[in-house]
Amino acid sequence: MKWSDLSWRLRVPLAITAVIVVTEIVVTTLLVTRALSDARRDLEASAKSLTTLLARSLRDPILRDDLWQAFEVVRAPVAERGADSALMGVVVLDAGRKVFVSSDPRRFPVLMPADVLTEPLAGIARQATSDARFHFTLGRGAAGPELAAAGPVLAEDGTRLGTVVLDYDGAVYAQRLRSAVLEVALFSLPGLLLLVPLGWYAGKRLAEPLVQMARALAQVSRAPPEEVRKLLPPEGGDEIGRLSTQARHMLDGLARKSALEQEVMASDRLAAVGRVSAAIAHEINNPLGGMLNAIDTALRHGQPDAVSRKTLGLLERGLQQIRATVGALLVEARLDSPRLSGQDWDDLLLLIQPEVAARSLQLLWQVEAVAVAEIALPGHEVRQLALNLLLNASAAARTTDAAAQAAAVEFTVARSPGLLAIVVGNTGPALEPQQLSRIFEPFVAPSFETQAAASNGNLTHRHGLGLWVCWQIVQRLGGSIDVASDEHWTRVSVTLPVPDTRAEG
Repeated sequence: MKWSDLSWRLRVPLAITAVIVVTEIVVTTLLVTRALSDARRDLEASAKSLTTLLARSLRDPILRDDLWQAFEVVRAPVAERGADSALMGVVVLDAGRKVFVSSDPRRFPVLMPADVLTEPLAGIARQATSDARFHFTLGRGAAGPELAAAGPVLAEDGTRLGTVVLDYDGAVYAQRLRSAVLEVALFSLPGLLLLVPLGWYAGKRLAEPLVQMARALAQVSRAPPEEVRKLLPPEGGDEIGRLSTQARHMLDGLARKSALEQEVMASDRLAAVGRVSAAIAHEINNPLGGMLNAIDTALRHGQPDAVSRKTLGLLERGLQQIRATVGALLVEARLDSPRLSGQDWDDLLLLIQPEVAARSLQLLWQVEAVAVAEIALPGHEVRQLALNLLLNASAAARTTDAAAQAAAVEFTVARSPGLLAIVVGNTGPALEPQQLSRIFEPFVAPSFETQAAASNGNLTHRHGLGLWVCWQIVQRLGGSIDVASDEHWTRVSVTLPVPDTRAEG
């Protein structure tokens, strides 16, 4: 799997862990290098100090050729060395580059030439006898590190009397280095064991908002915007917070777009239904009128018997019902309609009061004074619109357990510059969302009108078309109509644009 394919929930912790591990390796390497350098420097300083001390102590024995005293001098540091000391032996060369004395006479006997000494003693002896400086060497041999140091033995007048050569045990020195490295590693390991889990945890916490954002955006178009909004990380001033804010704006835009698409689809569907219904109604009207005329002629000028008269009566009532239904489908503008005035509201109140009284409903009537004046809208159509809404509300009004008042119908008319607002409401249980989405379609939305008319045995003027007719009128007048329903009230709000009569003049 490629690094680019990994989730950020793994990328960030892995990156932080890698940084911690690399940092620990670099720090440990530096500490180990420093420890090795310090160990070498300490050993070199110790060797130089010991060489200087032995050179001073050996000056008189060499001048007097006192081999025994010289042996005591070189034997003392070897005998008194600690368990962790790498000093293995001391060899003193005379001016002729032969062994004058050594701490191990069996290994380095007296008068043994310097050139036959073991390495690195022979090499450092050659360097030390060529000048009057201190020399220290640290190399790698077949068996491990090889260490040696050498310095001159000078008389009071600066005459070279000999050379002190120190032999060190490379295995002991290597053990000291391993101990130093192990100590540094043991010091770094707890920090590494502590920082790696903390880095992993911090990385996951840092990546979680981004993962949450990705998880939420993956649900766009699969879940409702409100559900996606709950999955988004909280808003804030950082980059993820700003992304979350922009994502919320995007979801709001998608919700508005979806609602607009639903409205457009509903409008197109209703418009298509209206066109088809009108076409069918026009085609039905002509033969329907002929049949009704034929029945009327048979009843007036024929001499039907009682059975035929009863049959013709049933046919006439059925055809009248068909005519009423077809007539409801033909919602056409009336060019001779007078302008809307206060008399239209009075007529509406007169027409609806018997209906309200028959159902024992409370009528909440409120028409603003500014709405009583003449308005440049077709009075017949607005009155038909308002009457249909009032009849539908009266049929649908119910009492609810949560309502503190009796079943009621409200009617409110308000006027604002360029607009006329009509609100018709009724108490009763809330409508379901699927009912609200198709409430303006004929014979599809739940019709309380049809239910009420059926219970009264009068189906002549109630067809479940009231709201559809209202929608058709509102669309023709260029307005808008909406329905809102909760557990207390269901309200239909209509807004109609009022033409500017001053522009007409």
